[in-house]
Amino acid sequence: MAAGMISAAGGPAEGGTGLIIYFAPMEGITDGILRQTHNRLFGGVDVYCLPFHRLTQSLSLLTREERDISPDENEGLNVLPQAITRDPEQLSAWLYYVSECGYSCADLNLGCPSPTVTKRGRGSGMLRDPDYLRSFLDRLFSNTLPVSLSVKTRIGYESAEEWSGLAGLFADYPFAHVTIHVRTMKEQYTGAVHPEAFEIGLQKGIPHPVYNGDLRTAEDVQALLTRCPAAEAVMIGRGLLADPALARRIRGGKEAGRDELRIWYTTLYESWKDRFHETIALGRIKKLMEWPSEGDIRRKRLLRRANDIESCISAVIGE
Repeated sequence: MAAGMISAAGGPAEGGTGLIIYFAPMEGITDGILRQTHNRLFGGVDVYCLPFHRLTQSLSLLTREERDISPDENEGLNVLPQAITRDPEQLSAWLYYVSECGYSCADLNLGCPSPTVTKRGRGSGMLRDPDYLRSFLDRLFSNTLPVSLSVKTRIGYESAEEWSGLAGLFADYPFAHVTIHVRTMKEQYTGAVHPEAFEIGLQKGIPHPVYNGDLRTAEDVQALLTRCPAAEAVMIGRGLLADPALARRIRGGKEAGRDELRIWYTTLYESWKDRFHETIALGRIKKLMEWPSEGDIRRKRLLRRANDIESCISAVIGE
């Protein structure tokens, strides 16, 4: 497969278990530097998802968005470009741009729960109006698309009870895959997940469903596979930010050692410093380190006080 390319459904990493693992995006963190560094040091991920492009009438992208989707930025990786819009013509035009960049699949984000996004009826805000969503998809798929299209969705806007109807809706269209974040828009990223929604998606015939939501450990993934042995793929975000070796561990590999973690954080910091500025690099590292520090008051306090990379590393992994 050519550098930076992705097939319609991705494929298991070499030597993998057959389970496809997607690395969920986080704006301002999972850029090309992190993707390349993670792939080189830890591996185990099949597809790295790009932070979404906010489409406008002019279809002009920010400089960082253009850089992020550049094949040079993603050489040797399988990546999945992603966009957010409620205009099918905008999305169609963007898909041609994705094709010109050399990619064969792209993703529509219907999962973002941010109020600044949903109040405009975009992201998971589109789930509030299934009739409009169906008309949007009808118009989009009425023409041949230049690349395969996948979608990431929540299981409802207000209530998980919305999911049965939405799942049936998504099953009616030829998506390359459907990533199901098993929470509603209203639930954001907190509270219990609804794994039964994934089973409903399978029952409704959703094409190639991808499970997303609170997969923090290898044991979490195994529990999912025990419950849903037909699961083909998972998308992991916070779990991989907290433990960069998680995908490797899911595939039977070793945990991250202290020396590996030191190299991980140091390499990211130095690369971000070279591209941006020391202050930005330190801010990004501290934001990334919030995930392995989650729930540890002492670590968080030390990280908050840290003013250089060494003190950040000491706060998170010790001396």
